[in-house]
Amino acid sequence: MNISRGFPTTLESARKPGVYPLVSPAQPIISDEFYKIFFLCTMPCIQFFNVAGIITNIINIVVFVKLGRAESTNISFQALAICDLVLSVLSVWTFTSTSLRLSTVSLPFEPYSVAILTGSGLWNFVVRWGALITAYISLERCLCILKPLKVKRILTPKVTTVAVMVMLVLTVGPALYLHIKYKFVWEAVPPLNKTILVVIRIKTSEVLLLGAVVNTFAGLMQPIAAFVTVVVCTVYLGIYLERASAWRRETSSTAAHTVKTPGKGTQEETSTSQKEQRVIRMVISIAVVFIVCLTPSTVHIFIMGIFPQFSFDAQYANIFNTMFILSCLGSSVNASVNIFIYHRMGSRYKTTFRQIFRIRDKDSTSN
Repeated sequence: MNISRGFPTTLESARKPGVYPLVSPAQPIISDEFYKIFFLCTMPCIQFFNVAGIITNIINIVVFVKLGRAESTNISFQALAICDLVLSVLSVWTFTSTSLRLSTVSLPFEPYSVAILTGSGLWNFVVRWGALITAYISLERCLCILKPLKVKRILTPKVTTVAVMVMLVLTVGPALYLHIKYKFVWEAVPPLNKTILVVIRIKTSEVLLLGAVVNTFAGLMQPIAAFVTVVVCTVYLGIYLERASAWRRETSSTAAHTVKTPGKGTQEETSTSQKEQRVIRMVISIAVVFIVCLTPSTVHIFIMGIFPQFSFDAQYANIFNTMFILSCLGSSVNASVNIFIYHRMGSRYKTTFRQIFRIRDKDSTSN
């Protein structure tokens, strides 16, 4: 039985031309012992946030479905909740299957390698879908500030639905490449006197060329562009809110020395402005959490797209896996905290949430 990264593996697949088992050499930079300790210490925390993400995003989906599809922002937030739910489920399976590798339980498959195709590999693509959705939400809010009437006519709920589906195809579609690069095979393991399911890597020239295209487009350009868009839009929205607050303070100070009779139009404009600013604050909060939590994942994806040896089955496997754990931790936190932002800053979300779970306000309860 072969030993890789301190874990027993059964990936001694048949030596066929262009077919390589998922085995990596020893690493001097991050040792096997450090990686095992780091994995065991972080896994419970990640799984906690994963379970929380599953529960909270199911609630988010139910609430946004109840709110309807009349507003494009509800569609975007619902898509983001679906994405976070899928990420949480994939992360649960990835870390569960990886932890099985540490146990002595005899399984009909090799947990770590099988999780590549059914867990972590898909996770890498779905997380990019979430990044594009967040970038779309941030960019839409910026455009609403610059050209409010024109944008609301163009970015209708139908257009937003189509945009979300296009982003899904562009990010998750390339995941089909995983089933070209890797294959499920049944392999005999003499020490165990059984045949188990493993994954082998295809390394022909055609697959390597396709991999270079996929890594450049889906692995490097998409996530970096989405991350930069979120950062730029968040900075712009923050500046806009600061200027709006300064203008409101100046207006209030002027109104204190001037007697005015506000009309119906003034009240409507003030109400609309306040509603718009609440939405902007909510978008900024979501974007800031995204930037903080997804920075490890963005760095991980960037390095993976530049250095071919930065992979789970290549020279720097332990470094890759350690950074992947940090990426999963940040993604799990990001997927589980949005419900608190929605409830705190979204008045319609809060009302619908309380109606669904039959939560009464303290004032109405006391009366």
